[in-house]
Amino acid sequence: MSEKALKKTKILLLLLLAASFIATLAIWGCSNKGYSDPVADATAKYYANDATANTLVEPATVKAWVDNGGKTADGKRVIILDCVPNGSGVFTYNDTESWFAGDAEKIKRNLKDQYGEFSPQYNNINGGQVWKPEYLGHIPGAIPSVSHEGYEVAVRNDGPIEAEHEVGTGALIDQMLQKFGVTQDDVIVLTTSRYDYPGFCPSRLWWTLYYWGFAKDNIKVLSGGNLAYAKAGGTLQKGTGVPIITPSTFSVAQLAKKHIDARISIGELIALVDSGRTSLPDSDPNKVVVLDTRQPPAAFFFTDANADGIPDVFQVTASTIGNPLTYDFTTKLFNYAAFGYTNPPTDKNITLSQVIFKAAYNDGISPRAAFNATTNPPIPMPNPFFGIHKQADGSPLAIPLGAKGADFEGIVKGAKITKTTTYNITVPAISVTDGSGRYLDKAAMIAVFNTAGIDGTKPIVTYCNSGALASIYYYALHEICGYQNVRMYDGSWQEWAVLTAYEPADSTYVMNDDYTTFPAYPAGSPSFVAFAAKNNYFRWDATKNSFVDVVTGAVIPDTQIKSGGSLGGNDKWDVLKRSDFIMFRPTQAVNSTKVQVGTKTDGTPIYYQNKTYSGAVDWPTVTTHPTYDGAGNEIELQDKAYKGSSTSTSTGGGATPFIPKGGGC
Repeated sequence: MSEKALKKTKILLLLLLAASFIATLAIWGCSNKGYSDPVADATAKYYANDATANTLVEPATVKAWVDNGGKTADGKRVIILDCVPNGSGVFTYNDTESWFAGDAEKIKRNLKDQYGEFSPQYNNINGGQVWKPEYLGHIPGAIPSVSHEGYEVAVRNDGPIEAEHEVGTGALIDQMLQKFGVTQDDVIVLTTSRYDYPGFCPSRLWWTLYYWGFAKDNIKVLSGGNLAYAKAGGTLQKGTGVPIITPSTFSVAQLAKKHIDARISIGELIALVDSGRTSLPDSDPNKVVVLDTRQPPAAFFFTDANADGIPDVFQVTASTIGNPLTYDFTTKLFNYAAFGYTNPPTDKNITLSQVIFKAAYNDGISPRAAFNATTNPPIPMPNPFFGIHKQADGSPLAIPLGAKGADFEGIVKGAKITKTTTYNITVPAISVTDGSGRYLDKAAMIAVFNTAGIDGTKPIVTYCNSGALASIYYYALHEICGYQNVRMYDGSWQEWAVLTAYEPADSTYVMNDDYTTFPAYPAGSPSFVAFAAKNNYFRWDATKNSFVDVVTGAVIPDTQIKSGGSLGGNDKWDVLKRSDFIMFRPTQAVNSTKVQVGTKTDGTPIYYQNKTYSGAVDWPTVTTHPTYDGAGNEIELQDKAYKGSSTSTSTGGGATPFIPKGGGC
C-alpha cells in the first residue's frame, strides 16, 4: 500500500473513532444537549410555582399543619411567625407579653395608653364582645416576630437623607432568620395576635422576605390572623413560651433570586413625578398610579349646615334629651352630666368618637354618621376642618395625615387616596378586607380596585406612613388580584416628607391641632382625623415659579414660606414642589399663634393654638448628606451586591439592630 493511501486509511480510522466517542457521550448523557446542572435544576424547582402559587393560606390549612406536628402534608417544616410591631419601651407592656401572651389585662393597659379609655379598642377588651378571651393568644408553636426590634426595617439612606423603616439590610435579615432557625426549605406562615392591626405586620414581613428572594411556596400569610384561626376551631395558647429553637446559618445570599423590583427608590419616584406620569388621567396609557394608602379623614359625613364656621358635629344635640352637648375645645370632650346615664365615666365627659359612633355607650346619643363602606355623601367645599379641598375635576379630596415624624402634610403629586366621593378602598373597610383582617377573594378585590380606576394595566406604586398599610395594598394587588407591575415605596411619608428645602416663616401655613377619633371596631374605617380650627394649604405653581394658596391661587410671599428646611434650601431633592395640598407641621420657632375657631353663646371668642410642637411627630432631627449627588437608589445597589455577612449572626455577631421610633410595622 502506498504511503498516501496509508495516510488516508489512518485519517478515516481516526474519524470513525471520533464519531464513535461522540455517540458514546451522547448515549451517556454527557453531551452539551443532555447535560444537567444540579444548581440550575434546584433553582428552577424552588421557584417553579412562583407564577401560580397562592400565598394566602386558610386557617383550616394551618390548623392541619399544626395538628401534623408542625409539618405540611408533604413533610416540609412549618415555622409560624406571630408578627407584632412593638418591643419594650413603646407602651407599658411589649406586644409579646401582652398580645402574643393573650394577657387581657396587659392588652387593656396598652390600649388605654395608645387609644384612651373611652376608645372602642379599649372597650372591646373592657367587657366588649369582639375580642373574647378565647380569641387572645398565639397559635401553638408560634414565635413572636417584633418588627421594631430592628431587623425587618432599618435606618438607611437611599439618597441625601437617612430614613427609618427602609427594608432591612441583608445582614439584618440574615440575623433575624438565623435567630428563628429558618432554612431555605421551610414554609413560613405569617400571622398576628394583634387585632387592632389586622394584616399590617404579616404583609410587611411577607413583602420583605419576597424582596430578599424567598419562593412564594415558602412564604404564606394566614388570612385573618389568629382571630380567624380561633374562629375556625383552632386553640390559642397563652403565655410567652416558645418552642426550643436551633439557630440556623442560613443567609438570603443563598437564594438564587432577589425581587428588588418589588421596591421603588426615592430617586425613581421623584423621576416619575417630574415626568408628569403620576398626574395623568386614568385614561392615559402612560399613567403611573401612585396610591396613598394612609387612611384619610372620614370627612364626607360632616357638614356645617348653619354656616357658622364650626362643623355641626361639634354642636350635636342628644336625641333623647333635646339639649346641646357642650364641647370643650381645650379638653376635646363633650360634657353630658345632665343626661342621666346609668354608667357614665366618672368625669361625665364623652369623646367625639362616642358622639358620632356610639362607640362605648349606647343609651341616649344617636350616631351622627351612617358609617359604611359604600356611601360617600357630597360635602360643602371647602371644608378645611377636615382637610378637604377640591381637586382639578371638582371632586373633594381628604388629606391623609401621617403618623410619623415629618416636616409637612400633603400627598405625592398626582397620588390617588383611598377614599373619595365615588369610591372607597380603605383598610380594614369591607372593600379590601372583611374588617377582621381576612382579605376578599380575587373577583371581589378586582371589582373594588376597578371602582378606583386601578385595573392592573398600568404601573402601580403604593406608599403610606412607613410601609405597613402600603404592604397590605401591595399584597392585595400583587398576590390576590395578580397584578404584576406593582411596587412599594417603603420610604413612604417618613422619608418623603422630610426632604424639604423650605420652611414656614410664620404660622399661616402651619397645621392647627388635630385629633383622631375611632368608630366601633371593626367598622368601615379604622379612624378619622378632625381639626379644631381651619387650615391653609399650598402647592407649587411652575407657571408662577412660586408657592400658591390652594384655595385662592394667590402667590405666597417669602414672609410666609422661606428657603431652609431639612435640606437647607437645596432644591434638587426638595419634594414640596413635587407634592400637593401641603401644610407645614409646626416647628419650634412657629407653634404658638392663637386661632379663633368660634364664639360662645355669651359672645366670648373660642381660641385654639397651633398644634403643640413635638420633635417625635413634627419636624424630626434627621441626618442629611448635603453633598450627595447620586441617583437616589443606594439601597438597590447595596442589596443587589449583598453576598452574605462575614460574621456569623447566629452566634451573636453581625450587624447591630436598632429600635426605630414611632410604632408601626
